[in-house]
Amino acid sequence: MIKNNNLNIIIIFLFIGIWISIGSDPYNFLFLFETDYKIKRITENLNYKDIINLLRAIFPLFCCIICLFFLIKYRLFKKQKQFLNILLAIQIIQIFSTILSTNTIMWGYENIIDHVGRYNWLLSSIATIFIFMIANKLKNFNLKNLFYISIFFLSCMVVWFSLKNIVDFYSLETRTSIYNLDVFRDSAFFLNHQMPRVTGLSRSIIFLYVITFFLSQNTLWKIRIYLYVILIILGSLIFIYQSKYALISYIIINIIFYFNFLDKKKGSKIIILLFISQIVVFYSLSSSRIIIDNFKKSELPSQNQELELNEKKNKEDIRHFRKFKDLNKKGISLLEHVILSGRAQLWLHSFDFIKHRPFLGYGSMSDRHLLNKERIDNNFLVNPVSNAFIYSFLSGGVFCLFLFLMFWWNLKKRILTLINIKYISNNYCKIGTTIVLLIGLRCLVENSIMLFGVDFILIINSLYLTEEK
Repeated sequence: MIKNNNLNIIIIFLFIGIWISIGSDPYNFLFLFETDYKIKRITENLNYKDIINLLRAIFPLFCCIICLFFLIKYRLFKKQKQFLNILLAIQIIQIFSTILSTNTIMWGYENIIDHVGRYNWLLSSIATIFIFMIANKLKNFNLKNLFYISIFFLSCMVVWFSLKNIVDFYSLETRTSIYNLDVFRDSAFFLNHQMPRVTGLSRSIIFLYVITFFLSQNTLWKIRIYLYVILIILGSLIFIYQSKYALISYIIINIIFYFNFLDKKKGSKIIILLFISQIVVFYSLSSSRIIIDNFKKSELPSQNQELELNEKKNKEDIRHFRKFKDLNKKGISLLEHVILSGRAQLWLHSFDFIKHRPFLGYGSMSDRHLLNKERIDNNFLVNPVSNAFIYSFLSGGVFCLFLFLMFWWNLKKRILTLINIKYISNNYCKIGTTIVLLIGLRCLVENSIMLFGVDFILIINSLYLTEEK
């Protein structure tokens, strides 16, 4: 342990910078390595958003260098948490597999700039691990401070992007759920990058829901009322977004909340009242589109009978729920689509490539190219392999998969403590353990912590919370 107040402050600023870098694109600074002509053309058209994105994209590399300096200077690599060591080893394996992927079919999908860009997410993950390694060795440094910073950024993301989605929900005259909004619409961009999809926002909402609920349990009644209002808003957003993962997670966390109550009757009433309130808010927001439509029609009188008939049809077409089925599929194919949204086909397709390189893999972000050749050629939205375990196998080979399995195997005892959650006295430990469980489930249907992002930061935050007494 070292005592260095300046380093305490540096770690806080580095962690804030890592959060700000989420969603950046490595090409925002790699364009500097393009030909002179392209550099000149791009720099002439640079605006403040481009400069911000450049700083966001280059920050993880800067953070890695700074943290590595402190780790070496103070010899902080020793006696680190096992889960940090495993996560670091996974990133290092992927660095080597990415380097070696230049001799595979991946080289046919990328140029040297694209290849270098694939290291950016690995460096971001490594920088995050380094931050926690240093923070864990600092005297008088409360690791909860990093968790509070995460809550702040999660809240900002949910509020800002949810407001944008809801505004579009009304202004674009959507006839079905927000889930079906066009991800390429003009308003769906932030700093010239795509803003988080509904599934990602729903995940963040679930995390905030868990945090808010447990923190509400040991507070004054007046404060608890405000926190319950927040829970109603968050819960209604879950129903508005209608992400499958979020809806299933909502059921799971309410079961956990029920067993957390010593007074089961009182707990049941709270959970049911919250649920009813959330449904009412959801249905009111969804139904208000009809009122807004009628108001617009009163402002712009119909020009002819045909227009009136079309307006009546549009009114009747308004739906509150997204469609989960595909009319073009039947039998097992339809069932797979309803449950997994086509992920099973991606998983099976990935093994066509894994069998050729089971030990080395294809490196970071390789699933984007290997599994989406036709979609890339047609400028369609790219589908990742959407399973963290398969992604670890595809990107880093069998050794990466083994370490990832070991990572979760070592966490099984922590997760199983939720069975007797009412005997856990520390609410932060409850929060951490529940979030770890939810991220584990998310790893089954998304790449999750195998890539740098919200999940990766939150899993480390949460694992430290599980050690709270």
